[in-house]
Amino acid sequence: MQHLYLMRHGQTRLNAAGLNQGAWDAPLTPLGISQARLAGQWFKEQGIIFDAAVSSTKERASDTLEIVAGLKDGDYARDRRLSEWDFGLFEGQNATLNPPPLQPDEGTISFGKAYVGYGGESDTAVSDRMDKAMTDIVSSSAQTSLVVSHGGSIYLWLQRHFEQEAVRRLLPFGNCAIFELTYEDGRFEIVQMIDPTTKSN
Repeated sequence: MQHLYLMRHGQTRLNAAGLNQGAWDAPLTPLGISQARLAGQWFKEQGIIFDAAVSSTKERASDTLEIVAGLKDGDYARDRRLSEWDFGLFEGQNATLNPPPLQPDEGTISFGKAYVGYGGESDTAVSDRMDKAMTDIVSSSAQTSLVVSHGGSIYLWLQRHFEQEAVRRLLPFGNCAIFELTYEDGRFEIVQMIDPTTKSN
């Protein structure tokens, strides 16, 4: 059985301003740095040692990983497939200006597909690339991995693997939220979600 700790990056300047942040990047705020340090402390207190560490290619994710795991650039992998949803022309805009959700043929409401007409990604495209990245990570020999990604991408990946009601119970999850996962016999399971900023789960 493999253990994975999939976490969201710390707060950034755009997060603090309430603006969409997908393909765009922004540095961690002092609060974001503090959140990452608390996450690192939580792992240390649990005695968790990582065999592998992977972040998205965004600065906010790699900086978070370096703080959490005490690693330097070059000591871990970066994978662009773990990056955040690309919101197209809605990048950097207030979330209240987002386009309305669309209703695809399957009859389900999908907010993500609304971005496609504005140069962004569909929710399916994000979920697909996230899943390929996660599959490659568990295909390695690492028994305990740290993966730092983004809120929207994590949410879509969780939706892909777990029942909708189970995922809804995890919302909202804040910056540096940690999802403890196991992988065995081709299946991911959620063990718990940890908010290291409150030390509660």
